[in-house]
Order: sequence, then C-alpha cells, then structure tokens
Amino acid sequence: MATTLCLKMTLFDGVYPFYPQPRKPFVFDINTIIVIVVFLVIAFSFLLILPGIRGRARLYWLFRVIISLFIGGVIVAVHFTSDWEKGKVKANTTYKSFSPALVDVDIGLHIGLTGVNITLVGNPVGQLNETINYNEYFPWWFGANYDHEYNEGLERGLPNPILYVAEKFSGHSPCGLHTLYRIAGHYASATLW
Repeated sequence: MATTLCLKMTLFDGVYPFYPQPRKPFVFDINTIIVIVVFLVIAFSFLLILPGIRGRARLYWLFRVIISLFIGGVIVAVHFTSDWEKGKVKANTTYKSFSPALVDVDIGLHIGLTGVNITLVGNPVGQLNETINYNEYFPWWFGANYDHEYNEGLERGLPNPILYVAEKFSGHSPCGLHTLYRIAGHYASATLW
C-alpha cells in the first residue's frame, strides 16, 4: 500500500526526476528517418521552385520530380534497413556457458546489407533473476571487422544463443555464411548506389 501511494504521489506518474531512467526503445530506425527527412526537404524545395516554371510543362515536371524522388527515397531507405532476410524462433535453451539452467526465449535474426542484428527476448523477460532482453548488431561493411565484433561479444559475456547464431556468420565458421552474405551485401549495396 505504501509503495502504490509513493508511486502515485511522484511527479509525472512514477518518474523520479533525479534518478537515471531506463532506456526507452525507439519506434523507428534513425537512418530511415534521416533518409525520409532529406528526401522530403528536397521535394519541398522543388515545390518552391514550381511557380517559376511556365506553361503546361509545370505539372509534368512536378510529377516527374516527385516520382523520381519517391523511387530514390525508397531505394536509399531499403539500403539502410536490416530486413534483407529475417527469422524468428521460440526455443528452450541454455542461457550461460557451463550452466544447466534452461530459459524460454524468442531468438530473432535480421540480416541486412551491412550486418547482422540478433535479438534475444525471454518469455517472460525476467528469468533466472535476470532481465533477458538483448539486441546485438554485428556489422560487416567495408570498414568493419565482423570477427573482431564477435570476439568483443565473447569478452562481454553475451548469452549463448546470441553467440551461437553470430558464430555461424563469422569468418572461421564452416558454414561459410559470412562470405556469401558479405559479398552479396557488397554487390547489392553497390548496385543500389
């Protein structure tokens, strides 16, 4: 009873102003928002130029420019997404190395042109006295070193399911997925640009 009264009496529905707040998930990808804003600014600038064009060509010119900007915006936005291939599975698996404890989790995989995004969410999120809610990104674009990022994940002690999936895309894996997806991603990226 005292806890509920305390929560109801705080400012802004239970938010304590001088304590760090938990990170809130963002609904959209920042890169996609940047691409949309840039293309909208360019489209708006062309709409400002429109009154200076004479004759019937004005509407044809407007239609041509807006359609071209829309197609270009979609192509660039698709370039920055991580939904080239995706998959999700529910599993009962070990959470940590050398521990027999099993957890019920959802494992998600999103492969993009520039890397792999692996998510791990527990069902329920709180299991084994821990919060199981991970979202890890392993890049493989030209300047990135996938194996180095994977080794950093090992040093940080990421959970077994994330490391297991990430290992399949490493350079030394016998699956060979790293080479196939990385080269295909580079060629697709170059074609889109």
